[in-house]
Amino acid sequence: MSVGKHGFAPPRGMRDIEPEEMARRNWMYRKIYDVMRLYGFQMVEPTPIENLATLEAKAGPDIKNEIYWFEDKAGRRLGLRFDLTVGMTRMVANRLELPEPIKFCSIAGMWRYDEPQFARYRNFHQWDAEIYGSESQEADAEVISLGIDILESLGLKEYEVRISDRKLTEGFLKEKGLGEKGKIEETIRVMDKIGKMPREDLRLEFKRIGMDDVLIDEVMDFAGLKGRPEKILQQIPTVKGREGEEGFKELLNLTEALEAFKKVDRCIIDLSIVRGIGYYDGIVFEAYDRGGEDIGAIFAGGRYDGLCRIYGKRDMPATGVAGGVERLIISMERNGLFPKLSFNPEVFVAAVNEKVRGACIDVTMQLRSRGVPAIFDLKGRTLKKQLEYVDSTGIPYVLIIGPREFERGRVRLRDMAERREDELGLEEALEKVAKSCSIFGKDR
Repeated sequence: MSVGKHGFAPPRGMRDIEPEEMARRNWMYRKIYDVMRLYGFQMVEPTPIENLATLEAKAGPDIKNEIYWFEDKAGRRLGLRFDLTVGMTRMVANRLELPEPIKFCSIAGMWRYDEPQFARYRNFHQWDAEIYGSESQEADAEVISLGIDILESLGLKEYEVRISDRKLTEGFLKEKGLGEKGKIEETIRVMDKIGKMPREDLRLEFKRIGMDDVLIDEVMDFAGLKGRPEKILQQIPTVKGREGEEGFKELLNLTEALEAFKKVDRCIIDLSIVRGIGYYDGIVFEAYDRGGEDIGAIFAGGRYDGLCRIYGKRDMPATGVAGGVERLIISMERNGLFPKLSFNPEVFVAAVNEKVRGACIDVTMQLRSRGVPAIFDLKGRTLKKQLEYVDSTGIPYVLIIGPREFERGRVRLRDMAERREDELGLEEALEKVAKSCSIFGKDR
């Protein structure tokens, strides 16, 4: 039981979302939804609780150490979703009637049993978009372009998208003698830490999996290739074998597609990007806020052509992108990109006395019917106490209903910011506040 000095507290790694942050999230979500709609993605939400076998099928049995899982009252082994890709892939894998390509997207909460740290919670939210049924690098470019346009719509300008290819990396590692699948996966997991830990610590990690200094240098030199696509594509060493050749061709095709999307200037090739999750099998990418790398990737994704066949009859190529909402909030706060948002009701309808309480309800409902967030007093307070309450909450307008004024069709409209009060006709007052207010708050 977690009980602090002020009473019960959320479990470790969980947090409550207060009204101000929720207003920012709603503003962000509308921006993200609008971009997803422009790209033709359909909104869905997979179930938050999956069979444990479904989650293990994507990430392996060790995933139990990293997620919330349990047995229900009937003894079924279940788990909370740790991403949206699993659920969306399961949804389409047996839907033979859906025409390809299938474009699904979602914004929802996830749960992971990670150690809580900066920009990482055990309950967090992601936006996610997946394309099923296209093996073209134009589909990879589409999800990268979507991610870029989402950042642009939110006002972020200083960022870069780092792209690579798992086939190219695995082909290179096989050529260097790391042909055992387990050894390649171990090496890729260490490569995924490049840029996230000191170089000497990385060398120790490589040595632990049995690599000598010469091989470590070769792998580090390969992973160190980073820069503009037109430059790096000429510097990538020739990797013999099908995987290496396909990986290089995919990077070349992706670059051409990104040029068509007019997004290539936002991208660099970075061969240290490997996405340390085993199901990726082609193009991979991560986007970073320049100067904010401590936050981690603000969106990431890649191609996973082998995942659909695990979940059903429909074997389809797939590619996708996802971004962490909490990380994006931190990045936007640092860059001062959130507008001043109203997260309170816009109008408080105050009663001078009990005789006009019915009129207050009527006026409140008229405001709501015009799309204006409005409330009235629910505690039977005096006018003075009602105005003190408004002062404490930051509600910008008060409509004061007095019996004599209301009989003449008049009300008093008080602007709390300007400390000005005018007597107006009811219709005129309603129109005035309606023009100043909007549903869910507005940019002030």
